Amino acid sequence: MRKHWLLWFGAAFVFSALVAIGRASPAQSAASALPMPTFHHIHINSVNPDAALAWYSQFWPRGERTTLGGFPAFHDEIYLLYTKVPRQAPGAFDPKLQRAVPQSAFWTFGSTFTDTVAMYARLSKLDPKQFRFLPVYIGPDDNVGVHRSALGPYGDQILTLTQLRERAEREKAEGRTQIAGATSNQDFGYLVDPDGMLVEFNSATQNHFWSHNHFWHEKPLCAANWYVEHLGMQLPPVRDPQTGAMTAQSRLEPCDVPIGEVGYPSFMPQGQLRIPIGNVRFGNGTWSWYTRQCRDGRCGPGNDKPLTRSSGQVVDHVALTFPDLDAVIAHLKATNVPIVKGPYRFGDTRAILIEDLDGLGLELIEAK
Repeated sequence: MRKHWLLWFGAAFVFSALVAIGRASPAQSAASALPMPTFHHIHINSVNPDAALAWYSQFWPRGERTTLGGFPAFHDEIYLLYTKVPRQAPGAFDPKLQRAVPQSAFWTFGSTFTDTVAMYARLSKLDPKQFRFLPVYIGPDDNVGVHRSALGPYGDQILTLTQLRERAEREKAEGRTQIAGATSNQDFGYLVDPDGMLVEFNSATQNHFWSHNHFWHEKPLCAANWYVEHLGMQLPPVRDPQTGAMTAQSRLEPCDVPIGEVGYPSFMPQGQLRIPIGNVRFGNGTWSWYTRQCRDGRCGPGNDKPLTRSSGQVVDHVALTFPDLDAVIAHLKATNVPIVKGPYRFGDTRAILIEDLDGLGLELIEAK
């Protein structure tokens, strides 16, 4: 299984706070009867699938334009599938508001590059309207941003506001330093594809078209528990403080925990809420969840709204594969998860559609 843990730079700053607020309960076993699924595709509602496929062919030249299940698609590691719609679907990322409108649980699709400098230079030479890099804000006093986090003075780390101030004070007195254990080659930024899906790029030791997905949830740790219980995913192991051995987690308790302070760099000038973070792993990677950002007045008056269902939005749903759909259906019924649609035909196989606890559409496909 491809290791995505090295990719998620958020883990570099969350740290001890995360372990303290969401511990696994060894007394409880939420082990699912299901095998771990495999991430398969993102399904997008597009006014112009050809334009989207052309955009990704330039963003990721190694990928392949193809079809799957009767849908136009782009493929490398996973698929992006397209349904042609007559008008712009809701849920596109708005660069001025720094969020999708309306906001579903889907946040961003991510790719990794071994050379983000070269990637930035290559895309910058193309149509600037099609490949416009969004600002990444380095701190609370930054109202301009940079196109890549590494271009900022503190872009080599993700730090909470407290850590950011401590580093600034230390470097003011001692000169430029690195916090112990920090990753020194972090670099990330954002683009918006033609349909309005937010695309994140990160530096890494390998090139991957799909390296990660990030999601929003009202209660990220509770969401992690939900995916473990209902879809056979696993929580990341933790180190036993007494023996030092890595041990499996079965459930995060409590899962409804306080929200921590903001961190930078961030795609939002007011900083991103990254504590708590929920992580799960599956057959070919990991997903991460963060708390909904528009809360406590952070996005302005009248914008503290709950997450909306993804159905009909730009990102309509995401898809997972299982070897036996009948076993999945039985497990969902046993754990009281409604099936929204299906079983129905998907190409030469079959699938069902469900929604997670915050309305994200999940297509579950049988892949023998």
